[in-house]
This record gives sequence, C-alpha cells and structure tokens, in this order.
Amino acid sequence: MESQEPGQQLGNVKYVETYDFKQPKLFSKEIMRNLRSLHDIFARSISRIFGSALRKKVDVSLEKIDQLSSSKFINKIKSPSVIYLLSVDDSSSGNIIMVMPPGFCIHLVERQSGGYGGDISERRTLTTIEEKIVSRIVNNITDEILMAWEPYMEFEIQSSTFESKPENIHMASVDPTIVVQISVSFGDKKANFHLSYPYSLLKEAMNNSVLKKGKKTETVELTDEQLKSYKYTLSDAAVSIKPLLGETTISVQDIIGLKEGDVIPLEQRTDQPLKVKVNNVHKMSAYPGVIHGRRAVKIYDLIEEINEQEVI
Repeated sequence: MESQEPGQQLGNVKYVETYDFKQPKLFSKEIMRNLRSLHDIFARSISRIFGSALRKKVDVSLEKIDQLSSSKFINKIKSPSVIYLLSVDDSSSGNIIMVMPPGFCIHLVERQSGGYGGDISERRTLTTIEEKIVSRIVNNITDEILMAWEPYMEFEIQSSTFESKPENIHMASVDPTIVVQISVSFGDKKANFHLSYPYSLLKEAMNNSVLKKGKKTETVELTDEQLKSYKYTLSDAAVSIKPLLGETTISVQDIIGLKEGDVIPLEQRTDQPLKVKVNNVHKMSAYPGVIHGRRAVKIYDLIEEINEQEVI
C-alpha cells in the first residue's frame, strides 16, 4: 500500500477543515447567507455614493465575509489608515468599524476638488481638510448601512470618530466580529474597504431569529391616492427593451480564427419570432419589421411569469 502525503486526499475522502476551539463559529450558514444578501444590496446602494464622489463609473461588490476576533481584525489594519468608529445608540453593543485605505481617500478628495486624482497606493495620514471631506462621504455611507439593516433590525448611529492609527483603538470588549470586505473598482484601479460588526450588536438579530428567517415582511394597505401616485411614477419609469436577432455558441478558438467576410450562423430561424428582453428578462416574442423607415418589432406574444410555488 502506498503511503499518503500530508494534505492529500485518498480516493473520494473529503477534506476536513480543522476547528479552532479558541474561536468558535457563532454564526450559522443561514445567518451568513442572509448577511451576504444584505451586503450585496448594500454594495449596490453605495456605488451611487462613490460614483458621485469619483465622477466616473464605479463597480462596488461584496468580496467576502469573515468571522474574526476583534484583536485579530485590529492587528490586520495597516498604519496609517482611514478608520471611523461608528458609535451605536446602545453603548453595550460596541462600535461598527469602517476602514478605508488612505490612498483611495486622497484620490476621492482630489476628484471631489476637480482634479484627476493620483496613485491610490499612497499611504499617509489625511490632513484636517481631507478628513472633513471624507467624513461627509462616510456620513452618506452610514445612512446606507442603516437602510440595509432596517429590514432585519433597527439601531441608530450616534456619532462617528475618525482615527488614523489602529493602535489607538481601544476595544470595549473582546467579542468576535463579522468583517465584511467590499471592493470598489473604477477604471483600472481597485480598492477594498472593510466593515466590522461586533457580535454584541448582531446577537439581538440572532436572538429574534430575524437573520435566520430573512427579512421582516410587512403588509401595508395603500390609500387610493397612494396607489394612484405609485402607478403614475411607475408609468414614467425608463426600462431597457432589447430584441435579440439571434444567439449562438462559439468557441474561443473559432473567434480567434475569424476573418473579414466570415459568416457566423445563428440558432434563430427566420420564420420564428425573436426574443424581446425587458431589463434583461425575457418578457415578449416579436417579429422584426420597419415602420416609418425605422427598424421595429411587432409584439407577437407576452411571456407569462411562472409562480414558483405552483411548480411541483
């Protein structure tokens, strides 16, 4: 029988992750899944804030969520950094900690001031003026944090305190923390910022089973005037409509070998209606045509949505 090297898997034996009893996992898979969903929405909402500050298209997304001890998280923060301690209304709940790289914040300030921005890898302490400008952006991010958490639990942030050196942060407790890493991509640049939630804050939501079950659902009865207002607003909403002339699957090798004059056959038959997507969702079928000298499609069929609860 052959000897097995350390770390190898034998046959179909699955890898077993070691368990750290000094740092037990306090959050179940259901809770972590809901936390990811919450921060996916949060990431999309703050893309507007960073896009406005940077004056360019920004892609903000959730990278990962980890459970770390508070001391380990603090030790991972480089000095100097842009650190904000967000004081929660209940002092026993500890602070939410927001950490951003200083080079990214300096770039933000320069773009806010009408400049071109510089290298985001620069690492220095922010000046008083720079800190005040960044604080205004942080206040907007704080509002989005509260809105993201509103369906799960309600809390208030009384104040935010700026700090540049992690060694100056004194934790009120040694609770484990949930650390959320968000990436901000713009052009060829990318920066990460982190949010840390103390366990003492999240345990309220867990005790109420809110994070286990998902969002709180409420039924609100609308007045006739409110319903009319909503319908009027929606009727004027802009949507993207895309008729697809055809689709096909082609290998990368075939794409590389394409030359001028080559023909790519599509799976779409000329005697069959085209797919029409509304906001990238297949909603209609239509035939192509021309009206008043402009290309158009004539709606042939509406695609009915299938209720997932009715599917067996």
